[in-house]
Amino acid sequence: MRSLSTGSAQATPGGRGNSLLRRFDATVGVGLLRALGALRRKRALDPAPRRIGLMKSTGIGDMTLTTAIARDVIADFPEARVVIFAGADNAGIAKLVEGAVVVELPTARPWAALPLLRAERLDALLDFGQWTRLEALYAALSGARWTAGFATERQHRGSAFDTTVPHSAASAEIDNYRRLAGALGVRSESLPSFAAGGPPPELPVADPYVVFHVWPGGFRSELREWPSGSWRELIGRANAQGLSVLLTGGRDDIARTDELIASCGGPSNRLASIAGRFGIGELIEVLAAWTIALNGPTSSARWGPIGPRTVNIDSELPGCGFLNLGFEYDGQRTDCMEGITVERVEEALTACIND
Repeated sequence: MRSLSTGSAQATPGGRGNSLLRRFDATVGVGLLRALGALRRKRALDPAPRRIGLMKSTGIGDMTLTTAIARDVIADFPEARVVIFAGADNAGIAKLVEGAVVVELPTARPWAALPLLRAERLDALLDFGQWTRLEALYAALSGARWTAGFATERQHRGSAFDTTVPHSAASAEIDNYRRLAGALGVRSESLPSFAAGGPPPELPVADPYVVFHVWPGGFRSELREWPSGSWRELIGRANAQGLSVLLTGGRDDIARTDELIASCGGPSNRLASIAGRFGIGELIEVLAAWTIALNGPTSSARWGPIGPRTVNIDSELPGCGFLNLGFEYDGQRTDCMEGITVERVEEALTACIND
């Protein structure tokens, strides 16, 4: 059971990809946070909080990291109610954390999101947003008795938190998350891990198989797509090694996944799509063995998969790996994914199979 993906799978509806919301966030959002910060006295953390919130309202990859922190918080505060505030795109990941309550926030509708936050009567709230001012505003208006979040360079989002933690562009993101957990007094060292909720789904290909996640999500995702021709060649080479290939994706990826398969000669018991067919909980066992990540504009040091059975392949083109928060494309090269050859990926794939 193996997976190979391009970049990070961060879907951000109403976030990085919405230029109007980004302008509002960077102007009005900054002003509101500064006003709230000026009016509010910093508060101390209750040493024994009973109701703890963790907020990451967008980003599948971000929520995957947050789940590791959530498990450590639950372990340190076994008597507390721990609530994960998620968005529509990443709530499915949050629901895999045993012992946590998940509240789905309609992030783009403050009049609906704020009552959900305030209803929890939180003693403490950690905001895992790295750059958006909207999440910081939600934290400030949440009614929580104490809040903590990132002070990210040039993002002007830390004014209204009771405690801020520097966000480092030089760290793997999970290390930033661990430092934020430290503001709550939690020493977080766990890695993301998920237990299957049931038997794996019946798959349309024969064993042994590999899983290719062809379509990255999020802002300017097209710049993190490996060329279709490279995928076709790798599919052919995998089939020649006796491996079946499954292609994954969301519901919006079904048509183009079918087109890619058709360009390879059509579906068979050695090549098939499961795009849009299963939720993440159903796919845990399917994806359980190891991961190879192809990093073009994505920085593998910041966003590469972590764990003992992961491999990162970076673009060989100079100036790539520039992404920090996910939107720094202006003035950067747009061909980074072309700096990853099929030969390098096949070599990594073969090494993992023989491991």
